[in-house]
Amino acid sequence: MMATIYGVPPSPYVRKTLLAHAVKGISVELKLTMPGSDEPEFRAASPFGKIPAYRLDDTTAFSDSSVIIAYLERTNSTNSLYPEDAADYAIALALEEYSDTKFSEVVSALYFQRIIGPMFFQHDTDQARVDDLLTNLIPAQLDYLEKTLGENSYFVGNSFSIADLSIGSHMLSLYHTKFDIDTIRWPAVAAFNDAFLARTEVKEQLAQELAVFGK
Repeated sequence: MMATIYGVPPSPYVRKTLLAHAVKGISVELKLTMPGSDEPEFRAASPFGKIPAYRLDDTTAFSDSSVIIAYLERTNSTNSLYPEDAADYAIALALEEYSDTKFSEVVSALYFQRIIGPMFFQHDTDQARVDDLLTNLIPAQLDYLEKTLGENSYFVGNSFSIADLSIGSHMLSLYHTKFDIDTIRWPAVAAFNDAFLARTEVKEQLAQELAVFGK
């Protein structure tokens, strides 16, 4: 039985989960589900209505992107997303947590103001909020990522990990907002972003999202 993801492709957390499956070569069915849906199967997997939710079979279901990917890793070692070294493992998890909280907080705010709010919720863009995000909040986080990445191609060790997948998933939200990553101020982040966007599974994911946006 093929597992099912409940959610919508443009969600950064659904995106992260779909990309993890693609990286590991695992097939999965996507059931389009909006956050907060009262659909019984979805709520059984996600009692608080958050996406993504995940169903393995008639009796086993759970939610949260980090939980879903941890499950995938435990059951399929192909293209491991978690470093073997204990210290690198801890750093990768810490960067995933940072990405899904602090980085997501500012990136998702711009994503909502420019894309999700106007397109799906009839929300009028708050230009003052956008200006603060563009001038102060997002640059501060990109400064942190630039320092963390340094001269490396990946955030932890010398290979693609959950840290890169999580950060890249939120960078894709920035892509949709047409945020310009200054290659002078953030050369390492810009190079990372270009390499992430060039991955086959990311190109396929982006095509799904653009289809949702009618582009």
